[in-house]
Amino acid sequence: MVMLDADRAGYVYRVLDGPLPEPSRGGLIRLVGVFEKVLPAISDEYASKYYTQARDLAALATEIEAMRDE
Repeated sequence: MVMLDADRAGYVYRVLDGPLPEPSRGGLIRLVGVFEKVLPAISDEYASKYYTQARDLAALATEIEAMRDE
């Protein structure tokens, strides 16, 4: 989970800095999917809330990237 969060932070930072290259866009989309798979398995309330917010930030980053293409 720590590595997922670190990856999320890196992608979000890079999205805020400018457009992502195509391979990174795919990685960001896959990362959101991984969060979706693991979130139901988290039983700790605090951790669940934290990683749900981390997933939401990654999802917002994908939306920003999608808006750049429009």
